[in-house]
Amino acid sequence: MLSQAGQILVNIADNVMVGGLGSTWDEVQNPELGTTALGAVALGNSLFFILMVTCLGFTFGMSPLIAQADARGNTQRVVRVFTHGSLLNIGLTIFLMLVMFFVAPIMRSMGQPPEVVEQALPYLRIVTYSMLPLIIFQSLRQLSEGLSLTKTVAIATIIANLMNIVFNYMLIYGNWGMPRLEVEGAAYGTLLSRIIMIFSLLFAMWYNTKSRFYLLQVKLKKLHYFIIKKLIKLGAPSALQMFFEVSAFGLASFICGLAGKEQLAAHQIALNLASTTFMICTGLGVAATIRVGNQKGLKNYTELKGAGWSAIYMVVAFMFLCGLSFVIFRYELPKFYVDDNQVIQIAAGLMSVAALFQLSDGIQVVCMGILRGMEDVNVPAFITFFAYFGLALPLGYYLTVKQEMGAFGMWIGLGLGLTFAAIFLLFRFYQLSRRFILQNHK
Repeated sequence: MLSQAGQILVNIADNVMVGGLGSTWDEVQNPELGTTALGAVALGNSLFFILMVTCLGFTFGMSPLIAQADARGNTQRVVRVFTHGSLLNIGLTIFLMLVMFFVAPIMRSMGQPPEVVEQALPYLRIVTYSMLPLIIFQSLRQLSEGLSLTKTVAIATIIANLMNIVFNYMLIYGNWGMPRLEVEGAAYGTLLSRIIMIFSLLFAMWYNTKSRFYLLQVKLKKLHYFIIKKLIKLGAPSALQMFFEVSAFGLASFICGLAGKEQLAAHQIALNLASTTFMICTGLGVAATIRVGNQKGLKNYTELKGAGWSAIYMVVAFMFLCGLSFVIFRYELPKFYVDDNQVIQIAAGLMSVAALFQLSDGIQVVCMGILRGMEDVNVPAFITFFAYFGLALPLGYYLTVKQEMGAFGMWIGLGLGLTFAAIFLLFRFYQLSRRFILQNHK
């Protein structure tokens, strides 16, 4: 959970520190500067997150296979899954990076504020390069976590986050003799910190006996197509699940941008905070994938069911507290990002809506992790597609643009989409776990 929080904390640091331009963190006093910069990061990340989460979702096919092989003591299978998975991950990432460079200029023709777009494009270009070191880190992470070694990943993530803040301080504001790059400085900080993250994780894994053993075994004399097929079979639907959700939230940013840059900035603040709790729950979902994958490898389906429900109970408790915090601190939290009172008031309203749907968000992401551990990925992909593209986005667009409700309408649509996904994914887990146990007793 700490490791997943680390992924989004890089983005939070970027948002808070560019939002501080012209006010809190800056010698120049002009709040409009921070509002425009925050909108630029919102637009850039709305596209970048689609790339990032699609690639990360594809890597999730590795951990259940590694967990199953580790439970059986099959070291050769662990190494083969890691090497083949890493090659597939890097290949997909390079392809999607090229696609991103090609489609990014389309942003100019999507009705967004021109001053925001002009800052968003260079930010997006630079931060897209950070995807390659991130996916190398993620491949190493899938090996470490699939072996139930999670502390090494958390340590590397914490180091990267601290370095990102230092780089941001230097490059956004031009401190310590560095050039003042503003929004571009945040992108360079992210790129540098993600490169450091790879070496931090490798160092930590090398000093763990179990992970060092597997690193020393890594070699690729020939391709094993059945492993590639298995990784694609698990990874592609997982990537689609993540793509559907994040692209829905990304498109929501563009829809909110149609209502003005204040609505867009407020949406970005609420999304950034909600994404933090979502990413932490993704960490719990990864833990559920590994525990469920272990029990599936051992064919212990009663324990599998118990591991799944334990994760669901934990996420319900955690997200209830998060939702309560969003309501209580709905006016205070946006102040960390901007000093613009209009943006703060809009963001406070969005935080109230986000609070209502925290339980739905947590349940649906943990259920996806559980089902991934059970190697059930196709039906969940269909459920998430309908939830976001059949329900959340059409309703959100109607309320935001046609009913002129602004970003508030978009968040009602997103919340109802999350609730639909949570209900049907939870039912899918109940149905499958019951089927597994009944088949085992026959």
